[in-house]
Amino acid sequence: MSENAIILVNHQVLRWARESIVLSRAFVSDKTGISAKRLIQLEEGDKQPTLEELKEFSKIYKRTMATLLLNAPPKEKPLPLDRRTVNSNELGNFHEKTIMAIRKARALVVSLIELKQDAGIQINKFQYKASINDDPRSIANRYRNQWGIMEVRQIENLNLALEGYIDKVESLGVAVFQLTMTQDNLRGFALVDESIPIIGIKRGGEPTTAKIFTLFHELGHILLNDGGLCDLSENSSQQIEKWCNAFASEMLIPSTELLEMGNVVDQKSKGQMNWAKKDLIEIGNYFHVGPLAVLRSLLENGLTTASYYKDRHLAWNKPQFGRAKKPEGRNIAKETIKEKGRSYISLAFSAFDQNRIDLKDLSDFLGVKLSYISKTRQLLNS
Repeated sequence: MSENAIILVNHQVLRWARESIVLSRAFVSDKTGISAKRLIQLEEGDKQPTLEELKEFSKIYKRTMATLLLNAPPKEKPLPLDRRTVNSNELGNFHEKTIMAIRKARALVVSLIELKQDAGIQINKFQYKASINDDPRSIANRYRNQWGIMEVRQIENLNLALEGYIDKVESLGVAVFQLTMTQDNLRGFALVDESIPIIGIKRGGEPTTAKIFTLFHELGHILLNDGGLCDLSENSSQQIEKWCNAFASEMLIPSTELLEMGNVVDQKSKGQMNWAKKDLIEIGNYFHVGPLAVLRSLLENGLTTASYYKDRHLAWNKPQFGRAKKPEGRNIAKETIKEKGRSYISLAFSAFDQNRIDLKDLSDFLGVKLSYISKTRQLLNS
């Protein structure tokens, strides 16, 4: 078929495909070389696209050709609420990689349910809830022991601790995925409109302590039955964000323990409200959190000032984006396990080993080429 062949499509599908990834007509026109006038004609149904134009749309909208040829726009669940800093000029403007991460999370939870049902594993229903009017610290204290969160405290290695916390959260009936969100000032999101609630954590460029805090911040959203995309900024005046921050802080740093620590008792006896970063790091290492999380908890307990916290927040709260300082090259197996989690990956290999799925199905579930399957299994078992 000639690239200039006219393809009959529903113009509403073309408009939906562009709007679903939050792209302006001007942006699409610039990236594809299709004039703005022509784009309007195609989206209004005055003209029909050529095969070449349809291929360009498929690439930029991240949709298959088959999707663009649907008879009508499919019904998709909306993006989570934007919880970034209030008054930010970025509000509501998401990079395509963020939107793709949300799409991937929704697709992964469908696959997870399929794997569990195929294995005859009962799917836990998330049964916990809280109100914005509840004291978040009381809620954290109520559930901490019930969920066995303190058991993970014994793990010194931060990466293993993160896996332990994820296992605890997933045991409650939540799916957790670590996904690429490299371009937006976002650290995580929660989705509460799926059969299983979803927590998405930014995979790269963040300290492990930040990922741990994000995990429990987003769990706070799920407790409130509220989904959102978060940067955890203290500049946000949204009550929900403050509630989730306070919940995560108390969950990971119980005030009763914090106030009994030797350096905290010493600092309090001196009436000292400014804290050395090395002391905050030392405390944070014990609780698996970063220095800012410790300082936030100290502020809530009246052991530092709001102005000092704000000053340190501005200095230290700088999300890292892009490549690592010492890039080691891509490790597809490692990325796959981090993204989907050990529970999901183990279910996929179990289904394959028991001949419930074939090698091609396993590749699809894992999202890797056949050549990476053995490396993924080796790393999973290491």
